[in-house]
Amino acid sequence: MTDINTAGSGAEFVEYFVRRLVDRGIPTVTPAGGLAAHVDAKKFLPHIPQSEYPAGALAAAIYLISGVRAMERGTLSMDRDSEGNDVFSDLELARLAVPRRTYTMSQIEYAVDRIAWLYQHAI
Repeated sequence: MTDINTAGSGAEFVEYFVRRLVDRGIPTVTPAGGLAAHVDAKKFLPHIPQSEYPAGALAAAIYLISGVRAMERGTLSMDRDSEGNDVFSDLELARLAVPRRTYTMSQIEYAVDRIAWLYQHAI
């Protein structure tokens, strides 16, 4: 990992992934992070109330239609209050991690295509 081209390639790959999602109209957190793309589940699924965990629903739906695993980063990930009630998160995100030097461009394009299809058919 001392080669700058190798070290920077992961972040560039994620940036490409995010740019492709944005190009398809997917509500995505920008600017891109260095390790993952984050899809805004509140905007992706505005008909699902936060009490029904839109980020968890989106992560599950992405997996069902594509086999691509996403991680919920929202209310489900928050600690509950002292009485066991949900504490709503400010953000509801589906995190799509991109491990360095693991995925090919065609796999990223497949994920973009399936997520775009889901977005068009989400309501």
